[in-house]
Amino acid sequence: MKKILLTWYGITDLKASFGTEYSNGPILSALTSEEYTDVLILGYTNKEKNNVTKEDFTSELLEAQNAFKENRQSDVWSFINTYSNTDLAHDHYIKWIKQQLKNEEVKTEVNFHSVELAHLNDTEGIYNIAAEVLDIVASWNVEKEIFFYLSPGTPVMAFVWAFAALRHPNLDKKLLASPIMNKKPEVVSLPQEWLEWHSKSVNESGEHIEKYDIVFHLFGEQRMPSLLGILQFQTKKHVFVNSKQYPASIMKPFLNGSEFTELSVEPFDPLDTKDKILQYLKNVPADAKIGFNLTGGTKLMYAGALSACKKINATPFYFDIIHDKLIFLDDFKTKEIKPITSVETFITLHSDNLFIAKQGYWNEISNIDISDRQLLTNILWKARSKIAKLYRSIVPYVDDRRKFSIQKNNISIDFFSNYDVKIVIEGKEFTFANWKDFPVYITGGWFEEYTYLQLKSLEDNGTIYDLRIGLEVGFKEQKNVKNSFRFDNLKDMFGDTYQELDITFTDGKKLYIVECKAGNIKSDYIMKLQNITKYFGGLKGQGILASCFPPNSKVVKKKILDSKNIKLVSGQCFNEELLSVL
Repeated sequence: MKKILLTWYGITDLKASFGTEYSNGPILSALTSEEYTDVLILGYTNKEKNNVTKEDFTSELLEAQNAFKENRQSDVWSFINTYSNTDLAHDHYIKWIKQQLKNEEVKTEVNFHSVELAHLNDTEGIYNIAAEVLDIVASWNVEKEIFFYLSPGTPVMAFVWAFAALRHPNLDKKLLASPIMNKKPEVVSLPQEWLEWHSKSVNESGEHIEKYDIVFHLFGEQRMPSLLGILQFQTKKHVFVNSKQYPASIMKPFLNGSEFTELSVEPFDPLDTKDKILQYLKNVPADAKIGFNLTGGTKLMYAGALSACKKINATPFYFDIIHDKLIFLDDFKTKEIKPITSVETFITLHSDNLFIAKQGYWNEISNIDISDRQLLTNILWKARSKIAKLYRSIVPYVDDRRKFSIQKNNISIDFFSNYDVKIVIEGKEFTFANWKDFPVYITGGWFEEYTYLQLKSLEDNGTIYDLRIGLEVGFKEQKNVKNSFRFDNLKDMFGDTYQELDITFTDGKKLYIVECKAGNIKSDYIMKLQNITKYFGGLKGQGILASCFPPNSKVVKKKILDSKNIKLVSGQCFNEELLSVL
């Protein structure tokens, strides 16, 4: 059987190796008081201190040892502060401890791993390496006992070892601590509450469970946190803890058969939140798997819900939407948030009293020869300066689809009464039959299609999802509409009945809305795109103003620069700029 000690080494261990400490240090004391087959020692490396030289280290070590004998502690600590957490110190310590074990005829295999952290008490970094080490040791296909040594290192390192010990519940693991220097370490236990809490939140391999009996969501003005919780975890029942001001019925379409419940609370009374949650759970079985999504709501709702969560040993988690991380608040482990792969999910989530009137799929565009149409689209991009000069002449024919004929700028366009089309451009002739929407296409629709085609490769390789063109959002026929303030504002923003979104897609994290302008950019375009993007995409919605030509107006440039959720792509480097936005 292998008997494995896992430990950080600390300043006391290092001082013992330098000969500036009266004890042997916690690690050597542990290894000489108990037989271990293996020890894995972790050492924090401060990369900013690794400019020291071996020659200086050797000479200054002798000076520090003399200072120790003469009780000049300030000189000793000056040496320690200079060389601790460096590769030179690590090498010195490992050589020293191996020699001491050899002298004592202790046959323990010594392994060392240098760890770079953001800082000495980098909790997440410390936990990640501790978990990684345990996962590696757990994978060894031998009978084994594992001992986590809490005494060496910082208090945060000891705290994190204790959390790491909760991983892999079926492994034989123990915690060790030295109550007195140079004495044999003693086995210590985790608080029973930790063990009960953790046993409900992890599976047999130590990973957080993804299926609950009940998930509580703090629900408020922002709906995205609750949606992420719904998509991330399977559960039989979703309970939305909300105030009367923010009813949660909007979330029903996303529950996929799970039960829906609202729990109305006073949003600024944490005790009310706690009491109502505990009252709701009064008849729930004690062994139920319960999760708490603490991302939304008010801070005081958070305080009350977290207190209730701890009371019943449930699993609390939080969605860091800015960094796209799911954080478990019982052990601070993180996971990637599951992607949202449908643009309709964003639109349904953030909009009231609206529905998708036109899906906006590419195959809905036209029944004409798509390959010739794409070829024409690419040629129009190259000749964009010429075709832009014809827009004013063609626009009068967009609404009534009357026939017209134009020859200008070496471009010839004929639109016949039966909707047939003949166009000669850049020396190439194209003919199309029954293209009723050609006037819309030639006055700017072609640029929407060109932009769509540039993005299509990203959808094909999985970088983006659900690319749409010409998706239309319509109003539901409904009387006595609630939330009339938002409804009326949106109606004014859109016009009479619907909003057409030139191009939409998602990267799994946020909704992108692309507004395509084949002509000049006006300042009101920017405000409109800002409003629509924020309405349909929420706080993280991203608008892209795609333009054939860079704007000349200082006002327009300034408004784009000041827009936090709008990016401009235009001109000669259009393709590169478009792809760089993602």
